[in-house]
Amino acid sequence: MKSNWSCVLAAAVLLSAAPAAAQSTAPARPTETLGYVVRPGDTLIDLATAYMNRPLDYRRVQRENRVVNPRRLSIGRTLALPVDLLRADPDEARIAGFRGAVTLHQGGVAAAPTAGQIVRESAVLSTGANAFVRLALSDGSHVVVPSNSRVRVSRLRRYAINGAVDHALTVEAGRAESRVTPRTRPGGFAIRTPVSVSAVRGTDFRVSFDEASERSATEVLDGAVAVASGEDEALAAADQGVSAAAGAVRLLPLLPAPALARPDAPQTQAQVVFEIQPLAGAERYRGRIAQDAGMIEAFAEADSAPGGPLVFADMEEGAYFLRLTALSPEGLEGKATTYSFIRARNGVGGLASVMDQRDRRRFYRFRWEAEGVGEAAFRFQLWREAEDGGVDGPLLIDQPGLTDEAFTLSDLPPGVYSWRVQSARHRFGRLLEAWSEPQQLRIGR
Repeated sequence: MKSNWSCVLAAAVLLSAAPAAAQSTAPARPTETLGYVVRPGDTLIDLATAYMNRPLDYRRVQRENRVVNPRRLSIGRTLALPVDLLRADPDEARIAGFRGAVTLHQGGVAAAPTAGQIVRESAVLSTGANAFVRLALSDGSHVVVPSNSRVRVSRLRRYAINGAVDHALTVEAGRAESRVTPRTRPGGFAIRTPVSVSAVRGTDFRVSFDEASERSATEVLDGAVAVASGEDEALAAADQGVSAAAGAVRLLPLLPAPALARPDAPQTQAQVVFEIQPLAGAERYRGRIAQDAGMIEAFAEADSAPGGPLVFADMEEGAYFLRLTALSPEGLEGKATTYSFIRARNGVGGLASVMDQRDRRRFYRFRWEAEGVGEAAFRFQLWREAEDGGVDGPLLIDQPGLTDEAFTLSDLPPGVYSWRVQSARHRFGRLLEAWSEPQQLRIGR
């Protein structure tokens, strides 16, 4: 796929990850230039000394702009300065926030970062399970490195001629999510993987690399991203993605946002489980949980099994947000939707029944344990099971309003019974109700 792209693609070409042999056979592309308007007192020699890599670089500018005398320039004339000659000085980034097991490898030292810590070119950020780190770039752009990822800060530069920033990251494993502020030429932003380069001048996009399949995925949420792999190229607009592997790229639409099957249901059980409505084309689903809708304070992330629910380990009670996406068989993560939910433990466990005989009477004591925070009220139900496997009988006992974690009955006739307990409590302005699984009780003669 070939096209005549603007300077967006030029950044990708400069950072191309294609093998040297493949590059040598690729067609030559026009040199990217920056227009400079001559001001009083400017000379080519002074411009080269102040803004270019070497003082003698003025000779190329003189030749390509057909300047007769490098010491005399017409005021107001526009010179085309080759970008590859312009000097870019070191720039810095900083740690805007992190959570979980995050390691910053910098200056030969590997350690947990600190909030506000300066990050320089060639540093590597690594995250463990349910860990996140947010990197703030000098122009207000942000990069989030989610869980189980390794990202190298491969370029942090600022052009001397106009202060334009030029940044590049390399996703060595896992993912990076970027929200890039529009950039002044000749600055740019790129994310590399071992098989692709994604270049922009300002947009919102994600890049991932799967080491096992040696495949990268770029997903564009806003703006446009140029993706190159070897000699193959694609330009992805918003709501499009590019799957790249072995020097080939494939442009695909992003999957729409999936939906929860029960979006209003509070999370009351031991594990946090979200049932998802099946979405055509989705292989699995991804969820991220944070304390804010913008996912700045994210602390947990999980992928579902193919077609299965999202399952998270136990977490503290509170109000949270879930960002939900679907993943295609090509590894592209689709559009996201965000849900708010309440995590408030409410359940019944430790169910048991014992029989005690006193004064020729049998007493049956049913016990349970409340699971959750705050006062709970209980409801006890008991019914007789059908002996022939048919429909069970009506409720024999339906006792609400219990405050003790026990209930006693006496003189039940022989037979097979089932019983269960409901726990109800008010949390976060809601009434939470949860039933235990039915338990069986057999009474002989």
